[in-house]
Amino acid sequence: MKKLTSILAFSAFMLVLLNGTVFCQQVNLTGTWVGETMVPDEIEPDKVTLVLQKTSGEYTGKVTDAFGYAMESELEDIKFKDNQLTAHFFIFNGEAYVKISFTLMVEGDSMKGEWKSDDGNSAPITLERKK
Repeated sequence: MKKLTSILAFSAFMLVLLNGTVFCQQVNLTGTWVGETMVPDEIEPDKVTLVLQKTSGEYTGKVTDAFGYAMESELEDIKFKDNQLTAHFFIFNGEAYVKISFTLMVEGDSMKGEWKSDDGNSAPITLERKK
């Protein structure tokens, strides 16, 4: 009886584990995400649009913002693991190209996190999936 209980407990554990793995693999961030962030030397928040596509298990994407720093800037080094999306892109700040990196936690149809620039600036950012 003890052996049967152990086998059933192990089977239940494996079933839960496998279902969790399948669920995590089914998350698809494809779509248009719109939100806001603050930008240094600007009074109003900047409207940001992130467009993601998934092809053959890999994400590609572009970022655009209302102030014109990111003009459909291509995302690079995109990673999505444990509901965390990371990537970087380049903007032109009027003088030079600056690398912007971000880390966003995905919760359903929203992403929240922070961006950081190579020149030392950073700010929170929130995005919602456009429906």
